[in-house]
Amino acid sequence: MTSGSSDSGTEKSLSYQGRKASRAKSEHRRRLILEAALRIVIREGVRGIRHRAVAKEAEVPLAATTYYFKDIQELIVDTFTLYTEKALSVVNSFADQFYQPLQQLAAANPELFNSGVISDEAVHTMLDYLVEQLTGYVREQVSSERDMLIAEQAFRYEAIVNDRIRELSLMHRRALFGKIEEFMAVMKSPAPKEDAELLLGLFHSMEYTGLLTAQDDIDFDYVSSTLRRHLSLLVPDLLQRR
Repeated sequence: MTSGSSDSGTEKSLSYQGRKASRAKSEHRRRLILEAALRIVIREGVRGIRHRAVAKEAEVPLAATTYYFKDIQELIVDTFTLYTEKALSVVNSFADQFYQPLQQLAAANPELFNSGVISDEAVHTMLDYLVEQLTGYVREQVSSERDMLIAEQAFRYEAIVNDRIRELSLMHRRALFGKIEEFMAVMKSPAPKEDAELLLGLFHSMEYTGLLTAQDDIDFDYVSSTLRRHLSLLVPDLLQRR
């Protein structure tokens, strides 16, 4: 079983388009501007990004935004480059947190990953672990990472109409899809790529529903039961008595 390594090489492809900062102080200001622009996307959508609005949000002179970004398009692209950087960090962090205890579970229950008979107890142990971890991931996404999910919705539309942002969106998707496909392969899925597609679609659906629902009203018991149902169907070679 392989580990969810953060060294996927994906981050190395990220590149900002605006003027490069030559000093640490300048880089700090440039980062402030991009963080401010991302907050505006979360609050108002992409159309809220204007040099004057971003400068006000970042509490920097208007000249600073026009110095680092020659036009609004460049500012928008670099804002979503920052988003992608943050989103990839979340993906890699979850993978690292997920795989370590999964490896410990596999070591303690070797029958889970062998081709022999799987006991009821082992099946329940694995399924309970998966549901708990993935429910926790959804919970984190719709609560502490809620702003990032909102940005993602704006990101998706811009990816349709903007070639550069489409590249960033595909980069993020490939990274997330790759982690899920790896997970499905570890789970002995007979079709890890196809099952990863189904599970990713399920995540997107639950996250979107979470955004449409007041946080206090989100039914995480339903999230857990839905995940349990899908996981039982997606990896029958592992999660059923043989």
